[in-house]
Amino acid sequence: MAVAGARVSQDVWSVRLGVPASRGAQLLAASGFALAQPLFDLLGKNAEFFAVRGSTAGDIVLFALVVTFVPALLLLAVELVVAALSPAAARILHHVFVGFLAAVFGIQVLKRSGVSGTTVLIAGAVLIGVATALAVWRLRPARSFLTLLAAGPFVFLALFLLESPASKLVVSSGDAQAAAIRLRATTPIVFVLFDEFPVIDLEDASGEIDAKRFPNFAKLEAGSTWFRNTTTLSASTTVAVPAILSGQKPAKGALPIYHDHPNNLFTLLGSRYRMRVTESQTRLCPQKLCRRKDGDSGSRLSSLYSDVKTIYLHLVSPPALEDRLPVIDESWGNFDSAPTETFSTADSGPPKVDLRTFYVGRVRDFNRFVGSFRAPGTGPPTLYFIHVLLPHTPWLFFPDGRVRAVTTPNAPGRNGELWVSSQLAVQAWQRHLLQVGFTDRLLGKFLRRLHETGLWDKALVVVTADHGISFRGGDLRRRPTRTNLAELAFTPLFMKLPEEQQGRVVEQHVQSVDILPTIADVLGIRVPWKTDGRSALSPRPPTRVTVEGVSSSYAAALARRSASLRRQLGLFGSGAWGPRLAGTGAYRRLVGASVSTLSAEAAPGESARVDPVGSKLLAKLPRGSAVVPSPLVGTLSGVDVGRAVAVALNGRIAAVSIAYRNPGGGPVRFSGLAAASSFRVGRNAVRVFVLSGDPAHPRLAALETSLSS
Repeated sequence: MAVAGARVSQDVWSVRLGVPASRGAQLLAASGFALAQPLFDLLGKNAEFFAVRGSTAGDIVLFALVVTFVPALLLLAVELVVAALSPAAARILHHVFVGFLAAVFGIQVLKRSGVSGTTVLIAGAVLIGVATALAVWRLRPARSFLTLLAAGPFVFLALFLLESPASKLVVSSGDAQAAAIRLRATTPIVFVLFDEFPVIDLEDASGEIDAKRFPNFAKLEAGSTWFRNTTTLSASTTVAVPAILSGQKPAKGALPIYHDHPNNLFTLLGSRYRMRVTESQTRLCPQKLCRRKDGDSGSRLSSLYSDVKTIYLHLVSPPALEDRLPVIDESWGNFDSAPTETFSTADSGPPKVDLRTFYVGRVRDFNRFVGSFRAPGTGPPTLYFIHVLLPHTPWLFFPDGRVRAVTTPNAPGRNGELWVSSQLAVQAWQRHLLQVGFTDRLLGKFLRRLHETGLWDKALVVVTADHGISFRGGDLRRRPTRTNLAELAFTPLFMKLPEEQQGRVVEQHVQSVDILPTIADVLGIRVPWKTDGRSALSPRPPTRVTVEGVSSSYAAALARRSASLRRQLGLFGSGAWGPRLAGTGAYRRLVGASVSTLSAEAAPGESARVDPVGSKLLAKLPRGSAVVPSPLVGTLSGVDVGRAVAVALNGRIAAVSIAYRNPGGGPVRFSGLAAASSFRVGRNAVRVFVLSGDPAHPRLAALETSLSS
């Protein structure tokens, strides 16, 4: 009897422990495939995500352990609490959890297979989830198979920590050592590195700086050496910037961190120079020289998990809903932590509009950088360096510094890197150029401060950019092709040499890896490591222009650059900012025309609705508002994709564009890039028209236009 009792007791404990263990294994398997594997796959291939934010090996390991085990443990804990009250309810809840995780996994599989429709994705995911839950409920082989899959998350974890590119940050081969050098140089250095900036942005028809649009770049050119034919090696910031700062072509797979690039401008000068360094997408300056404020482990992990949440939402959201999420393809972090600024739509009191002005911190960082300048004097010389994401997308600024009121910063018209619409690519180009105008405004502040402190005369001043960007329908934005190579390759490079009095233009071909050797040449320093570039102050024959494996002869690249400049001038002209920056397509010359002088008729059954942020500002725009509701965006009903659309403000055509639909589906939309001057204080009357007929004598169909509440 005692033996039988012991066996019964053993069976009871086996059930009590075996059931939770089995269910825990099933939850671990389901969460591993739904959450851990897609995150490890994406972030493991993009180790820059961890490198740029300064994540330590401990941060990465802890992150991986949390992603692998915590979701399953939390769900199991909920089940155990419910089981204490009702075992039957716990069993049902378990299969609900399994079905939900299977649905989340299913929507990712469907997205990767090319399914993009929101309804189809959601319905398909629900079907996968329900089918999985029923199979695990009813079929013993399904339960056994899911339990065996619990080994999967351990494999995913091991591959991520030990085999993926991110493993370099976890399993370090030791501390990097920079080449040692003793310096006697005393020349201050001021280095501004802009981002996503083709040199043709600045040029007029003669190839000179367009002084009316960009007066401060013209002033910079007048007093410095402009290396007009400078090309980059890469359209990727995390490759291009290390090449500039090290003078070397980065090895394949190298991360933009000090460990992989120990020999760079900062370590070259570190034994003598004070460092005032602001890096945005790299970590090349060692902590002992630059004393970055990376924050404690808690703040780093908080930022990490916040960004991982945003990335995961992109993975599981239908494409039509992704546009409402913070963008994740424009930087390596802080996707959802940009400041939210509140602007009142009335002179006093509510209502108010909360606008997430993405990347507004770029301007704050630049102002702090300029404010750090001090007159050269006693003590060691200073290196002032900033890499600022301007005029890099998102394009939020008008040349006068006013900000666009947008709910999402992404310009429409592209699917990933591909511009799917020629007219919307041109509108994105317009927005980009207007932000170049704002960049020029910041450069003016920079130049004034240099003169005030005396650094202009005494310092070596370097102003350049990492790479360009292209705007061609049916072509790629930043991945090089034969057709966009010149726009990505040619970048601005200005060097104001100490005591230089008269500006000059150097026509010889210069590469971005030549910048560091040129700085060393000016300072009289021998670079103690082998560089792939050499001083731009020494004559040399041109080399081929190559960006990430796409190559061209120098002469052919120059010809393509000239053709790109002609295209830009044909679309947008030169000189003062004008209506060409507010319209696209055959009807763009309508911008500025009075509606009363045009032939307009009603369009029954067709309507337009302006999105909420724009609606609130249109209802009552405050005097001196820092925010302008442009582009005017909204939805269209009864209008086909591809139709020409005009937006009128206060009786005049303010913008011309086309009707479009986002790549992920959803309603037909419009986006009209109205100039800031088109708006007036107080209420602004808006009307939307569909255009047809001869562009010289167009017909306007007036849509019923309303403002969202």
